[in-house]
Amino acid sequence: MKALVYFFFLGLLLSCEKVKFSYNDFTAEEIKLINAGGTNDTMRVLNYFVPQDSMILRSKSENVFDFSSPTLKLLISRMYATVISPAHPGVGIAAPQVGIKKRIIWVKRYDKQGKPFEVYLNPRILKYSDTLKQRPDGCLSIPGVSGTSWRAIWVEVEYYTQDGQKHVEKITHEYTAHIFQHEIDHLDGILWIDRRNKP
Repeated sequence: MKALVYFFFLGLLLSCEKVKFSYNDFTAEEIKLINAGGTNDTMRVLNYFVPQDSMILRSKSENVFDFSSPTLKLLISRMYATVISPAHPGVGIAAPQVGIKKRIIWVKRYDKQGKPFEVYLNPRILKYSDTLKQRPDGCLSIPGVSGTSWRAIWVEVEYYTQDGQKHVEKITHEYTAHIFQHEIDHLDGILWIDRRNKP
């Protein structure tokens, strides 16, 4: 009898482990939103002045775990289509700006030849420079408003690429470092208008 009980709980434990490894990063609502268009279709950019949108923009985002997820790949493609759209071109975009509370950003790399856009998963800033500068700023999610924000002149960033590889990189190009700070702030519910005063 004890053996049967043991194997029952062992089977239950193993089944829980299977659930853990088949973790779904997205809610049903997020999946519906992502799947509402194809890889080249833009997504609606949330507007800070719309109360329901603002609640999402002010929320903290969660990490993604399944780097091979078709849903993740579609989201990444649609975010790219959105940030390069002539309707609202930008130099970066974060997943919360399209209604998905996940730690995903696109950044235009002004520090690289050709200024390519690159996507980063689960990014976080490990170190900031002691020196801060006041820089021009704006946001796709706060249309019609521009100003300045205080930013570190370099940052050390940890992130994952789409193939699941972890990297740590020091971004010394001031404008590129600014973009990283701006987009990673979005993942923590922080907007550039919060950085208008020197800390």
